[in-house]
Amino acid sequence: MRSGTFDCLRQLRAKYGPGVYGKIAQKLLALAFYEAGFRHVVERGVQGVDIDVASSAEEKYALEVKTTDGESITISNENIEALRERAKDGYVPLIAALRMQLFEDWMFGKIPLGQLRAGSLPLRRLRAYRLRALETLVCPAFEAVVKQHFTAVLSGGEHCLSDLLEQRRKSASST
Repeated sequence: MRSGTFDCLRQLRAKYGPGVYGKIAQKLLALAFYEAGFRHVVERGVQGVDIDVASSAEEKYALEVKTTDGESITISNENIEALRERAKDGYVPLIAALRMQLFEDWMFGKIPLGQLRAGSLPLRRLRAYRLRALETLVCPAFEAVVKQHFTAVLSGGEHCLSDLLEQRRKSASST
């Protein structure tokens, strides 16, 4: 990510703390999928897979979203089970990870569910399963979304993003 985007995300994390920041990053990522042309985006703030996206009947992803400062992320049994459930509905299960470092971007890893274990998942392992075409599509959109909505999020928190996602959902379903 560019330095301006990194600075914005750093300010959001400093203001809201790591837990709320993770939810903010997740909602910004969901908006980035809209920006990248995905018509179906479902962001869940509570249970189940974090985000479902689809651009067509053939291209459907279920994402478990993680942010970290370190070299690994934590995957729970609940995360794995939620991905397994969405896979039954034809969604490709992905781990989406953002390491909060300058020049790092979202990684989308398609680790086979049979190989995914609860516990610490090193980012170097996730890199082996990357979907670079999806990253190339979504990462620039994420940067644009952060730039566009930063001021509103800084003052209004994750709630303004929830409202934006609801507006986008209604707009997408009416077309």
